[in-house]
Amino acid sequence: MLSCLLAAFFAPATAVLCAAPAEPASVVSLDGDAWLLAPDPRDAGRAEEWYRAARPDAARTKVPWIIQDAFPGYHGVAWYWRTFVPPRNERPQGRTLLRFWAVDYTAEVWLNGARLGAHEGGEAPFLLDATEALMPGEENLLAVRVLNPTHEPIDGIVLGATPHRNKALPYSPGSAWNQGGIIDSVELVLAPAVRIDDVFARGDRTTGRVRLETRAVNTTSSSTPCFFSYAIAPAEGGETSARAHESRLLPPGETVVPMELIVPDPRPWQLNDPALYRVTARVVSDALPAADERSARFGFRDFRFDRGAFRLNGARLYLKCSHTGNCCPIGLEIPHDPDLLRRDLLNAKVMGFNAIRFIAGVAKRYQLDLCDEIGLMVYEEAYASWCMGDSPALARRYADSILGMVLRDRNHPSVVMWGLLNETPEGPVFRQAVGLLPALRQLDDSRVVMLNSGRWDTQGGSVAGIEVRRMPARTDPCITRNGTEHVIKALGITWAPGQLASHPGVNGEYSVLRWTAPAAGDVTVDAEFASIAERATTDVHVLRNREPLFNGLINLGDGGPRARYRGSCALEAGDTLDFAVGFGNGDYGADTTALAVRITAAGGATHDAAADFDVTRNPCGPWSYGMCAPGAAVDPATFTLYTGGSVEKALGTLSNPGSTEWEDVLSDQHPYQRVPHTAGIIATLRTLGGGHVPVLISEYGIGSAVDLVRAVRHYERLGKTAVEDAVFYRAQLDRFMADYAAWRLAEVFPRPDDFFAQSNARMAAQRLLGLNAIRSNPNVVGYSVTGTVDQGMTGEGLWTTFREFKPGTFDAVADGFAPLRICLFAEPVNVYAGARVRLEAVLANEDSLAPGEYKIRLLLAGPAGARILERTAEVTIPEKSAGAEPPMALPFFAEEVVVRGAPGRYRFLASFEDGAAAAGGEAELYLDDTAAMPPVPAEVVLLGDDPGLAEFLAARKIAVRPFAKSDGARRETILVAGTAAPPQADLVELMRRVARGAGAVFLTPSVLATKGNPVGRLPLARKGALAGLPSWLYHKDEWAKAHPIFEGLPAGGLMDYTYYRELIPDTAFVDIEPPDEAVAGAINAAIGYSSGLLTAVYRFGAGTFIINALAVRENLGTHPAAERLLRNLLRYAARDAESLPADLPADFQQRLEAIGYTAPGL
Repeated sequence: MLSCLLAAFFAPATAVLCAAPAEPASVVSLDGDAWLLAPDPRDAGRAEEWYRAARPDAARTKVPWIIQDAFPGYHGVAWYWRTFVPPRNERPQGRTLLRFWAVDYTAEVWLNGARLGAHEGGEAPFLLDATEALMPGEENLLAVRVLNPTHEPIDGIVLGATPHRNKALPYSPGSAWNQGGIIDSVELVLAPAVRIDDVFARGDRTTGRVRLETRAVNTTSSSTPCFFSYAIAPAEGGETSARAHESRLLPPGETVVPMELIVPDPRPWQLNDPALYRVTARVVSDALPAADERSARFGFRDFRFDRGAFRLNGARLYLKCSHTGNCCPIGLEIPHDPDLLRRDLLNAKVMGFNAIRFIAGVAKRYQLDLCDEIGLMVYEEAYASWCMGDSPALARRYADSILGMVLRDRNHPSVVMWGLLNETPEGPVFRQAVGLLPALRQLDDSRVVMLNSGRWDTQGGSVAGIEVRRMPARTDPCITRNGTEHVIKALGITWAPGQLASHPGVNGEYSVLRWTAPAAGDVTVDAEFASIAERATTDVHVLRNREPLFNGLINLGDGGPRARYRGSCALEAGDTLDFAVGFGNGDYGADTTALAVRITAAGGATHDAAADFDVTRNPCGPWSYGMCAPGAAVDPATFTLYTGGSVEKALGTLSNPGSTEWEDVLSDQHPYQRVPHTAGIIATLRTLGGGHVPVLISEYGIGSAVDLVRAVRHYERLGKTAVEDAVFYRAQLDRFMADYAAWRLAEVFPRPDDFFAQSNARMAAQRLLGLNAIRSNPNVVGYSVTGTVDQGMTGEGLWTTFREFKPGTFDAVADGFAPLRICLFAEPVNVYAGARVRLEAVLANEDSLAPGEYKIRLLLAGPAGARILERTAEVTIPEKSAGAEPPMALPFFAEEVVVRGAPGRYRFLASFEDGAAAAGGEAELYLDDTAAMPPVPAEVVLLGDDPGLAEFLAARKIAVRPFAKSDGARRETILVAGTAAPPQADLVELMRRVARGAGAVFLTPSVLATKGNPVGRLPLARKGALAGLPSWLYHKDEWAKAHPIFEGLPAGGLMDYTYYRELIPDTAFVDIEPPDEAVAGAINAAIGYSSGLLTAVYRFGAGTFIINALAVRENLGTHPAAERLLRNLLRYAARDAESLPADLPADFQQRLEAIGYTAPGL
């Protein structure tokens, strides 16, 4: 397939015939809306010859576009038809070709009923020769059968085994839609008999040397004398910079013609001056006659990771990147307006990014042209880079996908990194990527290659030092040994020093250790099999020739983690003993089984399998390592030797230009964190390290809700309410509107739009919070933001799916990525008056300051102009010396200060006194005072075992007594607390008092739990659940009404993430009865839709009870807002404390039964 890709790339953009002064256009576009499309759910089209005529029920569509616009939700086989009248190709012996720039996933093509050929692969272009089938000057019928794979095999293909990025079927948010179709242009190419398919140029910025590889094709049957000429000039026009020519005899077929030229004093391609050159290659054959030419843009640039940093043309830079899946509304991966994808790049550049990552899918061709022109570096991946499954076709499909990307895009100077994988664990796909590097280097030796973004392959540890015998290009079956003197823990397996182990194959192959008797005689055998994976489930066997001596099970049936065979037997010379491991329960995963075998001959000679193991020889003395075919029993006759042997090495993260090794010079991490970020999380981001190497954070971010209202309105505006993504958003909006009504959210968000607007606006500060921490980390040399745009139907983007900016985000990211930035920190951010706060300052400097001394003024300012601290710090930027560079993050101030003053917001500020203009320079904290807290006049009755809470209340002069018998003369204020639910009898008595008018506060969810049910004691008929809501990149948005429970606290909208960060939980009460008063809650509209309540008030008889999930109890005494909330909860529960108790409702017993309480004696 690779040879087909090489052959198919890039037919001539301009074909010139010497003998004909007037020529038709050499390329005829077949794009547009003249296409017809029909689904073929029975896959009957081939048999019924649909390629001869369009189906009468076919729908009109356009190309490029997707099947699912015309047929939402359809997947499988679909047929395209287009009629056209082509010009005649007047070139002598010329060929007329059809070029498809991309069809996702397979294409089979007919012209006028004649089959031209087929192609597999969703992103690479391909060419088919249509010369014999074409009818010039007449109407022609082009038919294309397209397969958009599903989980059911069609043509032997299933979705998961193809390069398909993270397409999901059925769809789930966070994934890509399983779209397919003719997704890029279709062209008719009128080519001469000798043509140029491709020109690949690599420029050396230091010497001006340009290495060219011109792929020429001679379609005649004999060698043809040709004259090749080359010219290089600045792409924007001007004088030619270099010329060269040569004559050569061009044989039939493809020939790669090398050439070198020198450009004097070349301008390098830089971020701020992206100089481009154009090379033109021309071939002329007077013998035919024929002529063709092709031009390509390129640049002189060198990008690599060296001396602990990314460097462009030798200069150190901080990689500022963001990843895009090129997701679009309506067309999913094809924009209904092409300018959407241009705006992504322009916006990123202006926002301060210097790179863009195309995650698990190649860029659109015009996007790379734009990146070349504006100076935006590209980190590019292909469909095979994510979520590809193992299959017999893995090697071919993976290589075609990755190398197809390289072939298509290797001339673009903006493309500086190829990405092979994203978040892929150790296994067959990872091993395929590791081994692809030499083949990739044959096509391009000029770029950094990134192995596996996030390095999920190392999450279970490193296998470095493991000796392995297996088949080439296979992960298993295999036999391994720990050849080191230390324990190796990796992939959920623990190898002791010197330990031998065996693992069965994915298809049921037995992994077999064989001993062949060197001489006749009696032997004793001691063989022990043991699970050294987390829980291997294998069948184990010992055989003499074909005779089973022992059969056992590991962690299956009656078998435990070990199985042992001891015995003696007589052997003839050449007899075999096989020690086989099968996959037991039919699942081969995590089945590594240790194998300790000692064979002792009658004369005393001992053969130890582990000690004798040799990875360089097979057989190795009497020992052989191999596999037997799958089956119900081991068949020694099928034994096949493993032909691969190696010692596992620590695989580095990247390969620099010119290298064929994976270099261990950079740690690639995805340190997603819980939201909101607390002090510990911020400290993690500030200190994240890679051990002995610097860190690239290739994914991390904090998103927002998807603005469901605006999204749905845009689809309505465009008349596209029936497409799959519009239907998805509409369903989520409907769920939001149900909550909006049930919880009376108009009290806090007058319009539904306001919730989403606040979520989008709140994101900016969170983006800056993370950037501030990361830029202060001296270990981090680059950061790629998640994500560029709202993609995967989520709110992870810096702007929305319709490319609308989220308020404040542009400024926040530009601030966070500023080349010179003061990063400030104040912890804790919520304190009582008189508390100590640690203030820190770090200068993030991307080589923006000249060497010298600089003064920075620092100030802690409070309400009404109060100044708590004023300092001046000096920063020294040293001179650069050979091999020494100043760090990109330089701490320059740290001090603890006692903060006293009026309650309110305090600002920690910093700025240069002269000589520099830095971004950043601000942090905030909040101060409160116990003396300013609202009083709790009512006596508090404490139900539950919480001595610490009782002490806290008493210390705050709040009257408190334990829950006990009551004379019923007054309405009590009851606080239910502790780590477990009170006894049932106490809960029944509690609800009796509430029914008569008491106010109760369930302070923590733990007091509502029963065994196996976190809300088993929730006094509601519909108890719902206490469930987790997303709280990371995709996070819920917490809201609080301007309610008496939040008196004196920020409320009346979304909860402030600085002020409430420690109080916001990961769980909420979901699917419960609508409350009488919904006070605070959480809505996840960032990924799918889910929601719940955090604080709510319910009436029960004459009284009320309040449920609360906010982390109030956990933060009492350390976070003033927790104390203020507790006081407000108690005050609100006590608002009717002066009234006389009511009579017990007549239906009290029925109410208890409805809420699941029992009342003995009633």
